[in-house]
Parts: sequence; structure tokens; C-alpha cells
Amino acid sequence: MNEVALLILLLSAYILPVVMVLNSKRTQGHEKNGWLIGIIFFSWLALVMYFAIVPKHGHVKKKGKKKKNT
Repeated sequence: MNEVALLILLLSAYILPVVMVLNSKRTQGHEKNGWLIGIIFFSWLALVMYFAIVPKHGHVKKKGKKKKNT
């Protein structure tokens, strides 16, 4: 039974970073897909890089002036 518990613990530790990025509002679209691929291959190292590189508040849309059609 110990082997099963260890396997579940290791599997959970591998899947946790993927779930964290999927639920994160920091990225969206293809950027999130790229981070997910990195996390699948490099797990915790990529998760640390994700939190260090990606802005905490996510994407902020710039409010620009609308052009008037004349």
C-alpha cells in the first residue's frame, strides 16, 4: 500500500503546476499554451520561471482614443 500512496503523491506533485497555470489569470491564449508545454516537460522549474516572469496582474488592456472617421 505504501507504493500506491507514493505514486499518488508523485503524480499529484507533477500535475499540480499544470493545474496552477490553467487556473491562473496571468496569461491567456497561446502564451498560456506555451507555458503549459514548458511545465509538462520541466514541471517545477518552469512553474518557478512562470511566476518570476509573468506579471502578477496579467494583461492590462490599454485604453486608447478612438479615431473619428471623417
